Amino acid sequence: MSRIREALRDPLLELRETPTADGAHLEGAMRFGAALEGPPGRLHGGFHAFVRTFPILDRVEAHAAERTFPCSLDVQIRRPLLLETPVPFEARYVRTPDGFELETRFDRSDRLLATLRSRPAGPLLSPAELARLRALYEASQPFEESFRLMGVNVQLAPGLVCVDSGDPLHREATSHFGALLEPSGEIGPVLMATQLDAVGAIAQGTRMRHPHFTKRIELSFAEPRAPIDAPVYFLADRTTLEEDVDSETPKVEIQGKLWGTTCIRVALVDARFERAYAIGRVTVHPVDPKKFEPLQKMRELREDVPG
Repeated sequence: MSRIREALRDPLLELRETPTADGAHLEGAMRFGAALEGPPGRLHGGFHAFVRTFPILDRVEAHAAERTFPCSLDVQIRRPLLLETPVPFEARYVRTPDGFELETRFDRSDRLLATLRSRPAGPLLSPAELARLRALYEASQPFEESFRLMGVNVQLAPGLVCVDSGDPLHREATSHFGALLEPSGEIGPVLMATQLDAVGAIAQGTRMRHPHFTKRIELSFAEPRAPIDAPVYFLADRTTLEEDVDSETPKVEIQGKLWGTTCIRVALVDARFERAYAIGRVTVHPVDPKKFEPLQKMRELREDVPG
């Protein structure tokens, strides 16, 4: 088992569940291991989407596991979470006519709210939406650039960022991708969340060759697993990049230009563009080099290779 998988196996230190008329109230604490690091000493943005929702839901006695999928999550990451230290949380689980809703609040902060809830069964994208993504993918061939990030091959075009699960390098346990595969070898929600977060950040970060951090992750999952025996694509649609005009985070000056908070559409689809396993939106903001001294460490994660 990879170090990352080991750290994700059971991050809960304690959990207390108090039944309510329509569900349960929960309190507890988690510890996040060093293997889950993103910014130095802090939890990786993509892991926020998983650890602040799914491990808690899995332990709720009032919840029936077969009701978890399909589901949607909305995770705010408006302050960091430190590693290797107990982090308190509280949560509210509610049974609804159509399924459930889980709301969590970490570190006693309203800046760390997350919601995981049932969504209606059915396709995440219409045939027209899938056809649009396919046309964008085909128009991106051949990709203008490729590079490795944490052992994962990323392909880049003006309109698209793509990570192809069929790349043999991604099966290696030394890659971030391979380390997060399910024991069955399939792609589960933690890999879906972290890789979609990554392509979303890359979509904007490569415009200015500068690292970004995630402020919010909104994802919908059709089912708990995507197969690995046939290729699937993690995509960020760069044609959907738009500024978050409601963001209160100050803009950052990079090479004489101000950059602010940006939203980008992401999707996990099969290679034939016939179905979507997960879709959503990632909201990112550039790292301020004046305030973030370990910037160079983040830059070293990227290993350029020939396209």
